Amino acid sequence: MVLAVLFVIGALAYEILRYRFFAYELTDDSLYIHSGVLFRRERDIPLGRIQNVDITRSIFQRALGIGAVGIETAGGSSTEAALNFVSRAEATRLQEGIRTRKRSLDESDSIHTDTEDTSGESHERLFELSDEDLVLYSLLSLDPRLFSIVFVLVPTVAPFATEYLAGRAAAVVFVLGLFGLVLAGLAVWILGGFSRFVGYYGFTLTRVGDELRYERGLLQRYDGSIPAGKIQTIVIEENVLMRHFGYASLTIETAGYGPGSESGAESAVPLAKRDRLLELARDVEDFGEVEFARPAPEARRRYTVRYAIVVTALLGAGFLGSWLVGPVPWYGLVALYAAVPIAARKKWAHRGWDIVDGYVITRTGFWRRRTHVVPDDRVQTVIDRRTLFQRRWGLGTVVIDTASSGGFASQEASVIDVRTATADAVRSAVTEKLLTAVGVLKEPPEPRD
Repeated sequence: MVLAVLFVIGALAYEILRYRFFAYELTDDSLYIHSGVLFRRERDIPLGRIQNVDITRSIFQRALGIGAVGIETAGGSSTEAALNFVSRAEATRLQEGIRTRKRSLDESDSIHTDTEDTSGESHERLFELSDEDLVLYSLLSLDPRLFSIVFVLVPTVAPFATEYLAGRAAAVVFVLGLFGLVLAGLAVWILGGFSRFVGYYGFTLTRVGDELRYERGLLQRYDGSIPAGKIQTIVIEENVLMRHFGYASLTIETAGYGPGSESGAESAVPLAKRDRLLELARDVEDFGEVEFARPAPEARRRYTVRYAIVVTALLGAGFLGSWLVGPVPWYGLVALYAAVPIAARKKWAHRGWDIVDGYVITRTGFWRRRTHVVPDDRVQTVIDRRTLFQRRWGLGTVVIDTASSGGFASQEASVIDVRTATADAVRSAVTEKLLTAVGVLKEPPEPRD
């Protein structure tokens, strides 16, 4: 007990000392930060390297009128500096002061004072998520990755369920197991919806000069910015439920990361009618009308063969389970063969690509369709990738890579399963468009037939 009290006193004393020894100064060209209790650390962050200044406020911080300011720099994979426990007014002053000084350095190298008035700069409200749309977004935006929780729950529950199910008929075990999976899926859906509701409560998107400003969050309030120069790709996402009701969401991938998101992707419009969302997307990147070209016909036959092999494997597993455990209606899986050509056609039809003036646009996914819009001057690498199975069908995939740090699980813009001659033509066209955009070539490539 005595040790616990001493530990608490020591922790409080250390935090007080850390606060007392922490100082910062914003000058015309740098942000100076002095910190450290036992070991002093002094950092000089040039304003030209700062990409984002984001404000994060928990529910307790909002009650106390304070927040945390995160400084993100070019090339950084995490927060370069964090200024904790600053007042809301001071956080806003830092955010505005760094932005205006950085813009001054980028444009004219003129000096701004601490009292510079930026109130004359236009603030255009682009989007606001209503309470009704927030509830709808929570219900429609099912994240399939959350179903991985089921694979954690099953091994945990299995030892207790085995004793209860001992001696029961195999058909009863099968039905109870299926019912349990449905309940687990429903729980995951509710959990994902609650997470979306809390994360995007009060979402607003505003254009301030050449930046997009957003605010969101119920328990943790995020106030961040997306500079136009950081935008690498815009992504239009639609899962099956969204498409059925005519909705979509817009995500912006940046060269960095945003507050509350280590992936470098920040939702610009969580949910809107598809026509309205396309207007907002074109307000960010003016990519015009799109006519998607589909993958090669051979790709559709490839998908049919792949899905037929999967169904056959499921039948084999069902037969083996029936032989080892007891009679189960595994033969019912034969009905899945009827869905094979339908699934193959859906996969083929929801993939596509187009090359338009200034942009490369790709689309993929049925359950969660993602349309990537990549500006020519944001392309970093063009990769022609052909797997062993694609080579057998004479197909290939072209990956358009950017500087966005979407993380390991991210999906790059890709022209998937086109004939090898088409893949070569797409790779050459995208490379030429990039060289033209950065001024190496003077004439753009011929448009796609």
